[in-house]
Amino acid sequence: MVGKRSALDIFEGILINLSEGPLKKTHLTNKANLDSRLATKYIETLTKLGLVAKSNGDGSYFIITEKGREFLEQYYELIKFVNITC
Repeated sequence: MVGKRSALDIFEGILINLSEGPLKKTHLTNKANLDSRLATKYIETLTKLGLVAKSNGDGSYFIITEKGREFLEQYYELIKFVNITC
């Protein structure tokens, strides 16, 4: 049985998918393997943190912000550091 994903794992999944290009909430939900309720919760949190934004051209698409890209880089550095020291 696979354990539940942490909030950071879900953040990573959403940000990784958005780093490939803008996505509508439905497509992002499917790609990140979330139900609609959880997707809404996490997308709202990421938006409040400034890591995700709605697209300027079409508000129905979400995009990763520069801060979101920096978060992913820092997250991967942390994971690398933790894996080296364990």
